[in-house]
Amino acid sequence: MSSYGGKRAFDLEWVERWARRVNEDRVLPKIAKFFDARFVLGVDDTDYLLEVSKGKIEKIAEGLEPSDFGYEFALRAPASAWGKFSQKTPPPMFNDIWAMAHPLHRQLHIEGNQLTFWQNMRAMHWMLSLMREV
Repeated sequence: MSSYGGKRAFDLEWVERWARRVNEDRVLPKIAKFFDARFVLGVDDTDYLLEVSKGKIEKIAEGLEPSDFGYEFALRAPASAWGKFSQKTPPPMFNDIWAMAHPLHRQLHIEGNQLTFWQNMRAMHWMLSLMREV
């Protein structure tokens, strides 16, 4: 669990609230109807394994078990970076995942199957931007 801005953030409860917001979104089913993947959202030393089916987050698990290493890709960043990214109006270099992952900034690390990530980039970007509403 991390603390950002005086509140508990990016723990399992927060990730579950974000997942509910993602699953309630009316646009995402249109742009993510083919998005089926298992991916990791990493916050500091904690990994959350998310299973997505047709753009809906179906399952969330905190931590990785040896049997969980069949995920397609991982997005890992410090809680401070996710905290800035998830602000209503993020500061420069935290306004999208590309800025966070830029080689000069290196706040976000994209690991694993880049093909799956890029094929679902629009849906991922939309999903992650919904963090700003949690």
